[in-house]
Amino acid sequence: MKASTTDSVNKVKVKMKPGNVLSYVSLIIINGLENAFYTFGTAIAQHPAVFICVCLIVTAFSSVGLINFTLEERPFKLWIPQDSDFIKVMEWQKENYPAEFRMHIAIYEAENVLDKSVLLEMLRVHDAVAGATTTDATWDSVCAKMPVIQTSFFGNFLGRRKRSIGQEIVSGQNIHPHASLRIKREEEEDSGLDWSTILGRESYCSFVENMKQECIENSILEIWGYDHNKISDLTPAQIIDDINSVKTSAVFGFPTNFTKFLGKTEHDSDGRVIKAGASRHLWITHINQTAIVAGDFMDDGGTGMEVDTVSFQWEKELIKAVLNESERPDNVSLYLMAASSFGMISEETITGDAQYLAVGFGVVFIYVQIMLGKFNMVEQRPLLSLMGLVCVVMSIFVSYGICSMFNVPFGPVNNVLPFLLLGLGIDDMFVIMQAWNNLSQQEKKQKLTDRIGFTLKHAGVSITVTSLTDFAAFAIGSGTVLPALRSFCLYAAVGIAAVYVFQATFFVAWFVLDQRRLEDHRHGLLWCWKLKNWTPNQCSQKDLCQTFFNGVYAKYLFKLPVKIVVLFLTAVLFAVSGWGLSNLRQEFNPIWFLPQSSYLFKFFMKQEFYYPASGEMGMIYFGKMNYFDELPKIEELMTLMKESEYISEVDSWYLNYKKYWEKQGYFVPEPDETEEMFLDQLGIFLYSPSGSKFRVRNFHFNGTLNCTEPSPPILATSIEYKHRLLSGSREQIRAMNDLKSIVQSLNFSGYVQPFARIYSGWETDKIIERELYQNMGLAMMVVFIVTLILIANLKTSLMVLLCVVLTLVDVGALMHWWGLTLDTVSCIDIVLAIGLCVDYAAHVGHTFMTKRGMRDDRARVTVATIGPAVLNGGFSTFLAFIFLANSDSHVFTTFFKIFFAVVLYGLFHGLVFLPVLLSLIGPAAYPSAHSETELEVTEEMCPENRQRCQLERNEDVVHESQENISKPMNNGSLDDKSTNLNVTNGKPGSSDELDTLE
Repeated sequence: MKASTTDSVNKVKVKMKPGNVLSYVSLIIINGLENAFYTFGTAIAQHPAVFICVCLIVTAFSSVGLINFTLEERPFKLWIPQDSDFIKVMEWQKENYPAEFRMHIAIYEAENVLDKSVLLEMLRVHDAVAGATTTDATWDSVCAKMPVIQTSFFGNFLGRRKRSIGQEIVSGQNIHPHASLRIKREEEEDSGLDWSTILGRESYCSFVENMKQECIENSILEIWGYDHNKISDLTPAQIIDDINSVKTSAVFGFPTNFTKFLGKTEHDSDGRVIKAGASRHLWITHINQTAIVAGDFMDDGGTGMEVDTVSFQWEKELIKAVLNESERPDNVSLYLMAASSFGMISEETITGDAQYLAVGFGVVFIYVQIMLGKFNMVEQRPLLSLMGLVCVVMSIFVSYGICSMFNVPFGPVNNVLPFLLLGLGIDDMFVIMQAWNNLSQQEKKQKLTDRIGFTLKHAGVSITVTSLTDFAAFAIGSGTVLPALRSFCLYAAVGIAAVYVFQATFFVAWFVLDQRRLEDHRHGLLWCWKLKNWTPNQCSQKDLCQTFFNGVYAKYLFKLPVKIVVLFLTAVLFAVSGWGLSNLRQEFNPIWFLPQSSYLFKFFMKQEFYYPASGEMGMIYFGKMNYFDELPKIEELMTLMKESEYISEVDSWYLNYKKYWEKQGYFVPEPDETEEMFLDQLGIFLYSPSGSKFRVRNFHFNGTLNCTEPSPPILATSIEYKHRLLSGSREQIRAMNDLKSIVQSLNFSGYVQPFARIYSGWETDKIIERELYQNMGLAMMVVFIVTLILIANLKTSLMVLLCVVLTLVDVGALMHWWGLTLDTVSCIDIVLAIGLCVDYAAHVGHTFMTKRGMRDDRARVTVATIGPAVLNGGFSTFLAFIFLANSDSHVFTTFFKIFFAVVLYGLFHGLVFLPVLLSLIGPAAYPSAHSETELEVTEEMCPENRQRCQLERNEDVVHESQENISKPMNNGSLDDKSTNLNVTNGKPGSSDELDTLE
């Protein structure tokens, strides 16, 4: 007898007891979703071509947004919160204190770089750089220059110093007023001679302004003035002697410690350098600010600088010249860091690993074809497998298009998105096909339209649970302050929604067409070829995966000794992983985002090895203010910085300025000194030997600085400092915060902020842990809520959440053992892992709730019915990204390591631990749970005790009171089987299995 839905519901009224509310909710939600998916499935089956066309139109429309596609590779726009102090200071510096110089460094490595052959190779590279040209630039036109001290001038002057200086002092002609106080001392200490304090201002400035200028290039070759003949004639003993004895550059005439260019030095008993493993070579270029103002510039993504186009193009020629190995001796290695290297390599890295995506798609296609089809000419499904992958491709276009439409930039981490969507899309496909294979005998007898409806009815809720939890996890992650994480989460959320819709429509529509072909006995690849009198071979009808789960896995997993072993192993794994997780470090370094095979990554590794840093360099930036009034605060700041436990050095123009004038008998500042006097004295100091280095790099004036006149008002200045060697991110963060507190405590009248390039990583470290736990907590909360609503059972939802937590702990431990740290990329992957690992457990938990019978039998049937789909989904996800293990990209290798752990531990907890847990304390089934199909499977799984199984089935009949309240039939009516009462499956007092009906 058939009855309407209303009649059935009137006959089954659930008593609203505590704990039974969710059962009532499940009756509404699950039945509502199942009915909706049944109707949707039949609609697709009736008009597959329409749904295919609609999906293609949606994809095409979304792809229009790719016109606005924006590739973002600038590190400070990806890995650093845009409201952080680092970004604010960098933007201020860019506007008020624009960088004027670019630094390019090469490291030569050899058994002994003090060998003449190595020196000749360094000279060859020097010549190659000097000869590097573009159509608009040469080395001489782009290099930064500094004055050369002509030793002949000082030789002549020294020759007449004793004779004439005294006379000049007496006559007062053109001699500094305090020269008489220092003549004797400076005669004794020629190495510290400061001619700006001896000569009169006009004479000294005339000399300085007429100085010859040379391009700034520093290396040990300065000892011999880059003279090929001198270097070619050197003997080993002469090289060692010159390295240790020469203290003045033969090029610039300035005192220079050449041993500082060497790395891993060896010394003899007298402390002389006799051998070195590396030598550094430095080139400095000048940025044309006039061209930048005129708009002729490029953004260097690696440094964040605006560089004039001419200089930027010349840097490419520098890289080619230095890295050219055609003439390099075998015993010499060279490592380069040009200023533009980071940006160039980062941009290449974003598209460099696309090959892995193509290989991944190919391997997954083969696997899907093997799993979906059978090995005969009709039941193979190559086109359907391809269409399943096309769904993923379409979702990629939709994700990229829609996000680009709303101007969401595309970052390097987003490269893993196709692999993610491939894994999730294949998972949905396998669940749909598993639902088709698990149709009951009665459902299999219906026409194709209804069979498709029943398939989506059974699979729809399951893929909705997993897709919605994935979407929710990424929607939460999009609220982060980390730009790269926000971008990835937005792209992923849109992509997951798209692949879910396409698998439920586009794939199902093609499945309808493919099934029509199959039932008409047409060839699997050539659909126009109909095979007459075709019968499948016996071998092709065996499903080894399903056979394994039915006859082996589900049969032995639930034996008591096996359950005990599973619970014990899970507990041990959790305990060990908890210890590993506690040792997981938090560290972020933008260098990791360089490919390990790149020349720049190798340079940083060699620099760390040969020139281990004693501490990180930084600057205190001062903006527009009355510097004369603020001098006491500047001095107090210097004092506090020197007293700080986190700062090892302070290189301050003010301390040197004060020393310069106090050395001449002045008190700084003088009690009656005025601002005009301060600016005049500052101008003199900045052209002195001890102050000239500050003039070039530490000042920006409101006007042109001239040697003979007072300095213009100061617009901006800076003071350099160095942190001591700090251990770990926590101490680094304390050091950064301590310095910021010192600056803020002095209440300067103008802009004053500390800044260091390394602070980009330290500020990210400062918030990364908070962002991670905040996003993880919110994601798990939302995932739990979504799971609870769709699974509609508190106990099952908590078990699914437990599996997620256990998986995350195990993943965190494996990250530690695999050498990963908590950084931006790993945080993205962990948030992503929440969405992925919940899939395995949610499929199992939801399927368990749809089965009737004893807990053990329900768990067996669950594993047998959904196990193959979950395993295939997990294994195909693994196949999708396994080739990333060969990548040298930090983004891809991190993704591979974390997702390998997610798949491994997710499948363990979803297919091993959770079924065992459900078999022990699993809740009662849905009121609308079914039993036809699983009774047949259960018999296969316990043939040794068919009588017991049959008794359990007979007892389970009373559980069918609400089974078909909403079960659609061919004519749209429902079975009226709702008058039976649920009992406790023959277990008195088992309230978990009791559904009381009125």
